[in-house]
Amino acid sequence: MPSTRTLSTLCLLSLLALILPQCSDKDSHDYYKEGLSHIESQDYESAEQAFQKAIDKSPKNPNGYYGLGGIHNYRKKYDLAEKAFKATLRLDPTFVDAHYSLGYTYEQMGQKEKSEREYAIYRRLKKKMDQFMKEEAATR
Repeated sequence: MPSTRTLSTLCLLSLLALILPQCSDKDSHDYYKEGLSHIESQDYESAEQAFQKAIDKSPKNPNGYYGLGGIHNYRKKYDLAEKAFKATLRLDPTFVDAHYSLGYTYEQMGQKEKSEREYAIYRRLKKKMDQFMKEEAATR
């Protein structure tokens, strides 16, 4: 029969096995912030991996796709950037910066009409957002 000490040790180890993964487990937003940090240090490979982890953790978080699109634009992988920005906009059609970035991507791909359309959406949404922020500031 196992001793009390052995049982206590097993219980403690079991408890730690259950708790530790929860303590160190990052969420989608944490990986997105990590990706931004890697961009600041110009470690684009690690940034791409962090943004992909953000997507893996939460496929409905548009920020991971947006960050991934930015990395693909930087690397001139415009077809992949287009897919990432479109995924961003499927999740959040009002993601202002994604419209601008998709416009830039189309511009680099030589697709002038698509580029102009995205820039127009960007300007319209940006104007609305600026007006909203102005009204919000006036009520404070």
